[in-house]
Amino acid sequence: MTSGLVIPRASADSVSDLKAQAAALVSRISALGQQEEALSEQYDQARNQVQSLQAQVASATQQLSASETSTNKARAALLQDAVNAYVNGGANPLASASSAMQSANNSLLRAEYVNTLATDQSDAVDQYHLASLQEQAAQTNLKKQTAAAQAQVRKVASAEQAVSSLASQLTAEQSQITGKIATLVAQQEAAAAAAAQQAAQQRLAAAAAQAAAAQAQAQAQAITASSGSSGSSGPGYGPPPPVGSGAAGAVAAAESRVGDPYVWGAAGPDSFDCSGLVMWSYAQVGISLPHFSGAQYADTTHISMSDLEPGDLVFPADPGQHVAMYVGNGMIVQAPYTGADVQVVPLSSFFVLASRVE
Repeated sequence: MTSGLVIPRASADSVSDLKAQAAALVSRISALGQQEEALSEQYDQARNQVQSLQAQVASATQQLSASETSTNKARAALLQDAVNAYVNGGANPLASASSAMQSANNSLLRAEYVNTLATDQSDAVDQYHLASLQEQAAQTNLKKQTAAAQAQVRKVASAEQAVSSLASQLTAEQSQITGKIATLVAQQEAAAAAAAQQAAQQRLAAAAAQAAAAQAQAQAQAITASSGSSGSSGPGYGPPPPVGSGAAGAVAAAESRVGDPYVWGAAGPDSFDCSGLVMWSYAQVGISLPHFSGAQYADTTHISMSDLEPGDLVFPADPGQHVAMYVGNGMIVQAPYTGADVQVVPLSSFFVLASRVE
C-alpha cells in the first residue's frame, strides 16, 4: 500500500520538472521566433533594394544605348558634310583653268576634306568615348551595389536558416518532453482509475437508476414541448454579413487566416510572414501597403499606443523587425515565426510603436 502511494508522488514530481523544462523551451523558442521574424523583415527590405538597383542598372544600360545611337548619327552627319564639301569643291569653276591650277585646287580641297573630317571625327569620337565611359562607370557602380545587396540577402537568409534550424531543434525537444509528460500523466490517471474502480462499481447501480428516472422525465418533457410548439417554426438564419471595408475589413481578412502557417517572405493567400499578412489583409479592402514592416510604419500615420483602434498596426522599438495588427480588446493578430501559425494573442510590452492606415 505504501509503495502504491510513493509511485504517484514520484510521477507528479517528474511531471512538474518536465513541465518546467517545456516552459523554458517555449520561452527560448519565442525569443528565437522574434529574432527570425526580424531577419525576415531585413530580407524583405534587402530584396526590395535589389529590385530597385536592378531597375537602375537597366535604365543606365538604355542611356548608354541611346548615347551610342546619338553619337553614331552625329559622326555620320559630319562625314556626309565633309564628303559634300569635297564633292562640291571638286566642281568649282577653277577646275576649268589650267591643269596645274586644277591639280593645285584639287590638292587644296583634298587637304581641307581630310583636315575637316579628321577634326570632326575626332570630336565625335571623343564625345562618344566620354559618354561611354560615364555610362560604363555608372553601370559598374550599380552592379557593385546590386552585388552588395544580393550578398546582404544571402547573409540574412543564412542567418534565418540557422535560427530556424535551432527553433526546429527546440520544438523537437519540446515535443519529446510533452510526450514524456503525457506518459507520466497517463500513469497517474491509470493509478487513480484503479483506485476509483471499486467505488465506481458501488455507485453504478444507483447511477443507473438515476439515469433511468432522468430519461423518463426527459421524455415526458420532450412530449410536452413538442405538443406546445407544433405550430411554431425554428429560428431562421440569414446570409452571413458582407466583409467590411477599411480597417474593419482588414481585421476580418487577417482573422480569417488564423491557423495558416508562417512562411519566410510569404504574402498569402495560404501562408504569410508578419508584413505579408498585413499587406494581404489590407489588399482585400483595396489598400496597398509595401511588403516590409519598416516601410509599412513609414507609409502610415504614427499614433500613440493609447489611441489604438481595430486595424491599427503595432511595432517593436525597431519597426523593421516585426509588425502585427490590433483587433481590439487588447488583442492582436500576427504571423509570428517559423513553426507557428497565424494567431490572435494578447498585445504585449514588446510592441511600443503604433500607426494607422488611412
